Amino acid sequence: MSTRASSATAFALYCAATALLVHPFIGGAALSTATFGGDARLLVWTMAWDAHALLNGLPFFDANIYHPQPGALAWAEHHVGVALFALPAQVLTQNPVLAYWSVWLASFPLNALAMRALARRVTGDEVASFVAGLVYAFCFFRMHHAVGHVQLLWTWALPLVPLALERWLDKPLVSRTLALTLLVLIQVLTTWYTAVLTVLLALFVSLFLWPRATLTRRHVGSGAIAALVAAGVVAWLARPYFALVLPPPGEIASNSADLLAYLMPPLNTWQGRWLSATMTVSLGEIWGERTLYAGGATLVLSVVGVFALARREPLPGTGLLGAVLFTGAVAMALSFGPSSSGWAPFDLLASLPGMSLMRAPARFALLVMLALALLAAVGARSLRRRGAIGGTAIAVLSVAIVLESYVVDLPGGAAAPLPTPAVYSALATLPAGAVVSLPIYWRAPDAFRDADYLLFSTTHWRPMVNGYGRQVPPTHEALYDALATFPSAEAVSAMRANRVRYVIVHTNRARELRERVEQARQGSAFHLIRAFEDGDALFELK
Repeated sequence: MSTRASSATAFALYCAATALLVHPFIGGAALSTATFGGDARLLVWTMAWDAHALLNGLPFFDANIYHPQPGALAWAEHHVGVALFALPAQVLTQNPVLAYWSVWLASFPLNALAMRALARRVTGDEVASFVAGLVYAFCFFRMHHAVGHVQLLWTWALPLVPLALERWLDKPLVSRTLALTLLVLIQVLTTWYTAVLTVLLALFVSLFLWPRATLTRRHVGSGAIAALVAAGVVAWLARPYFALVLPPPGEIASNSADLLAYLMPPLNTWQGRWLSATMTVSLGEIWGERTLYAGGATLVLSVVGVFALARREPLPGTGLLGAVLFTGAVAMALSFGPSSSGWAPFDLLASLPGMSLMRAPARFALLVMLALALLAAVGARSLRRRGAIGGTAIAVLSVAIVLESYVVDLPGGAAAPLPTPAVYSALATLPAGAVVSLPIYWRAPDAFRDADYLLFSTTHWRPMVNGYGRQVPPTHEALYDALATFPSAEAVSAMRANRVRYVIVHTNRARELRERVEQARQGSAFHLIRAFEDGDALFELK
């Protein structure tokens, strides 16, 4: 089979695996309307805002949330590295939900193809590299983050960074310098976590490959120019975040992994259900940062790969393999999080500037899966040399890799449509002015529902007091408390002081607000613009 035909076949199989594994999350008919709550709606809004600001020449960080806070986007993440790829769908369809799903779905086959390219360089084997693509793209780490973290799915550039770095060290052509710079920037600008993972991977690959390379002035010149350009882009987008003063996170320990997290299947898998029914074991559900199950088939292939390396079976890319495996070992140690002694690898990393933002050490598991994918490819290559029996074993294990990640009984079910209430379309026709939507959930157990207002705001893009992100700005705590008393004199005073013109009240979200609506209608401070059949009311401050 030719290289082109082999790639086409691999792509088709990766797409088939994608269709199977995403079925519990989203149906094709719902791609333009359905979303998950909380972080997923935050991501929909973020990518839509990035496109809105870029296409309309608006100040990028002055997002329409947390009014009147300047530079409000810094209280979330910009996710430019993935938002730029959602931009075409956003422009063509004007549907931010569909744009979100376009990159969400594309991430799976792209991750597989990128990993396949790296594994093919290391092993020189088409079948083995195909297996590596399955492991990296469809491990349970992906399924765990599929509900609300598209930024952790969008990691196809990560396996290509070692490839591009090796090619650049071999010959620093302009095209290779540009390719390496773009791949690093895509991953660095996707999210802070993938930024740290990319830098860590590039550092260790460089350390492994540098002694074998013949460095020239062209390396120094092109590398310096690329580093300056990349640093300038990153610095401009990172500067607002370093200006924030965030409290020390308290959830790091609970978001750290342990060895069992990699070995035990979650309850929401077929094997997890079987273990729970046949043995007295306590298994976690899909949620939580500790859901890192590597997969039994992946571990079997990885063990075979270890024995193959012990026998010193020749490989085309031993330097790349050593660099990635070493990175994976370091990443696993980092994923275990802080220690009581203060000398764990994560403790040392967290002492560096900016590393305090790493609130979920378990996410270093992505680099662990990258290493396991390569090790599994080495194992598959070794089995291929065993003839028909080895080929059959590879086929069975490849199917198992996919089926082991299939999610059973997804808590909360598949993504569901959330129609934008008519009140927001009405708001879009009114004169300019900031708005607040009630109720505000920020101190409630269902605080994730504040993200609904971000999704709704994509229909009008008015400045709004509401927001959702990493943290509520300190200035908004007292403001939220005052506005929650609507239509009191305290709320009126807070609205005037912060230049808030409109109030949207969702009585169907909080029944106690019905009485507040009647009080506002009878009072003299607010003018009722319109009451809607679904229980919403739109007021203007007189």
